[in-house]
Amino acid sequence: MEKHLLVCVRADYTASYAVRFIRDFFHSPCDVRLTLFNVAPPKGSWGKGTLDKGRQLLEETRKWFIDHSFCEESKIDIKSIQSRGNVTREIVQEGHKGMYDAVILGRQTQSVIEEFFEYSVGAKVIWEEIDFPLWFCKCPQEIPRKDILLCVDEDSPSQRIADHVGFMLGDNAGHDITMLHVRNSKEKGSATSEDIFRITREHLEGNGVAPERIKELVVDGDDVVKAVLQHTAKKPYAVVAVGRGKHDNTAIEKLFPRSLCVKFLHQLEGSALWISR
Repeated sequence: MEKHLLVCVRADYTASYAVRFIRDFFHSPCDVRLTLFNVAPPKGSWGKGTLDKGRQLLEETRKWFIDHSFCEESKIDIKSIQSRGNVTREIVQEGHKGMYDAVILGRQTQSVIEEFFEYSVGAKVIWEEIDFPLWFCKCPQEIPRKDILLCVDEDSPSQRIADHVGFMLGDNAGHDITMLHVRNSKEKGSATSEDIFRITREHLEGNGVAPERIKELVVDGDDVVKAVLQHTAKKPYAVVAVGRGKHDNTAIEKLFPRSLCVKFLHQLEGSALWISR
């Protein structure tokens, strides 16, 4: 089934991160449709960007992708709009309106202070109410990575990201999926790893992922982010996929995040981050 991805393109050095990730990740992108999306600064803004420059950037990005992948030109649309002052909300509105299978942003490394003052559009999007998955792509590796690390537990966001991973990987046999459950001995009465893997496997196989492409991994620990980062340091993955739990949109949460997906957004290096709706 064709996947329709909204790729947010900006006039900075992260502009190519998302399209390069898609080029490397989908070896047969005939079933992928892209909409390249740019939000130009508001009219009268002191910024140098204009609607025409945004369209030019999108045309150049589309040409690069066509020249460096197997994707047909007819599979790549472009859309540029003039901002009314809130780029984050405009990206979210387009994501809702277009019913995309995922919204993709390039992601630069930033300091904690920059995150606190919300200088990054990508960091802001994660706080919005969304009904689509988010992909954050950092600078691609010279040798493209393979496979997905799917972090799972018994909660609904975990199963939603499992369904998304299955949908994206069902007919992309170039990547295997490792289901990772971080088992916390302090939690009593929780579902077992076997229960979680069984439910997750149903989502994956229900989307066409062959059983032999699915692996299981249990790690003991009370710090999920630390456990995942330690594992990815030993075995690099193209993608780390996580559920999007609830979190408070407050300054203190942004500076000292408790939400796992926000912590991964800050700390994960090398891999793309997929977050459930």
